[in-house]
Amino acid sequence: MSSSPRIVCVMNGHAAHTPDRLSFRVLGPLEVDGPDERPLDLCGGKPATVLTLLLLHRNAWVSTEQLVDAVWAGRDVPASAQNNLKTYVWQLRRSLPEERIESRPGAYRVHVLPGELDADVAAALCDEARELLSRRDAAEAVNVVQRALVLWRGAPYDGLTADATSAVDRLTELHRALREDLADAQLLLDRPAEAIAVLRALTEEEPLRELAWARLMAAYRQVGRRHDALAAYQRARTALVRDLGIEPGAELTALHQQILSEESPAVLPTPVPPVSSNLPPRVRTFVGRGPELRALRGATGVVTIDGMPGIGKTAFALEVAAASGFETQQYVDVQRGVSLPSATGLVILDNVEHADQIRHLLPNDPAALVLVISRRRLSDLDRTAAMTLAVLAPDEAAKLTDLEQILSCCGGHPGAIRQLVERLRNRQPWTVARMAARLEDQSARCQALGEVLARFDAAYEALPGPVQRLYRQIGMTPRFDLRQAARLTGTSTSDAELMVDQLMDLNLVTEPAPGRFELHPIVRDHAGQLLVIAGPKAELVA
Repeated sequence: MSSSPRIVCVMNGHAAHTPDRLSFRVLGPLEVDGPDERPLDLCGGKPATVLTLLLLHRNAWVSTEQLVDAVWAGRDVPASAQNNLKTYVWQLRRSLPEERIESRPGAYRVHVLPGELDADVAAALCDEARELLSRRDAAEAVNVVQRALVLWRGAPYDGLTADATSAVDRLTELHRALREDLADAQLLLDRPAEAIAVLRALTEEEPLRELAWARLMAAYRQVGRRHDALAAYQRARTALVRDLGIEPGAELTALHQQILSEESPAVLPTPVPPVSSNLPPRVRTFVGRGPELRALRGATGVVTIDGMPGIGKTAFALEVAAASGFETQQYVDVQRGVSLPSATGLVILDNVEHADQIRHLLPNDPAALVLVISRRRLSDLDRTAAMTLAVLAPDEAAKLTDLEQILSCCGGHPGAIRQLVERLRNRQPWTVARMAARLEDQSARCQALGEVLARFDAAYEALPGPVQRLYRQIGMTPRFDLRQAARLTGTSTSDAELMVDQLMDLNLVTEPAPGRFELHPIVRDHAGQLLVIAGPKAELVA
């Protein structure tokens, strides 16, 4: 039995069927998915610019003059522009199902249903998250905000210029507000380390945003990092006075005074030596990681610890063990295939490549604590917590050396800092100036960092050939997006995204903002060294 057609609207005096739902994405380069969720071929270039402008003014008429100005922005408009515009609209109509693009003399409009445009979806999700936060439903608020943030793939309404200024500013502000809401929800869930990471990125991008500074100070305060909270206030004040000529507002000033009047937080308790242990010695110069150590105080179950090579994963696990109070503490290097004794307590499983290596080693004891150390993010393991160790904060890194040249070169990477400090110490005739000169030259710097860079080789060798080539090429730039990655690999953005995901899983690439990726200076040196070794022929895309 055939079903009768659904009549939902009248267009041009005729009843119309319900249009097939599409997905229009303008939070980055224009993309449109069909009713089957497969991407539509929009021909790119000028047709894409036409559709982007129509989507900016969705469901409203846009004059042909405005469309022509957008398509030929900053260039001479050809005499055939109006005819060319008709061709572009015809191409779009062939790509889009139903009669989505309507016309009348001198104007066009695109018909967009509620919930079809990602910018509208993001705004609705932001409102939903605010409502959840007002009810203190922080866990669901995090889910909603993350659903909104994942919609961003780059600059909104990419390809438009003056026409989109207001909309771009509004969506950029929405993106910032969502990240602030994410930090608020994380603080409510007692996840200050995650909130701090979000807020540090926000304040670095927008140093004049007082609300973000206040949230960052509150997050530092929550985990007892009083010094960092006060330092954040000073950075905020410096930016405001320098760029705007004003002092911080009432909220920042009051919070600053409250923190100044508080006593310094108590130090962590003195570790009690275990009764039975085969753990290697702790790193004598270990610094930082205070919030992470506090987060694992009293922890049980399986905790994964990952991060880039040399970031101090094993050293951190040894500090956790020292403060844990477990009488039995065992260390196992999984690469050597050592089995565990029957006694449980605290177990460190180091150099884990994948979850299958260790499932049989996990003790059947809910009171035990198992620290699983891996250079890659192990997402397929039943665990109670997961930690990705980032680089040290500037004040923490400064505890390892006061030489600005080393700190600047290493970007908070503790392994690199320690190696350069030791190298300088072992070469008495060397001066700081000579070290600085060597660090400015990439070849000499890579030689000085040889031991640290060698640790990255195993992660690199674990990558498929095309991903290795991408890794070598992105070493030439500190930041990139998926479009750049796709150009470098000669693939689609979806294929490039899969490659970037593999690099992120190995902590070789970070994503400080949705769709924006970054390489740490030490990673760039490693990738650049490989690029030189491989030679130009190896970089040709097949």
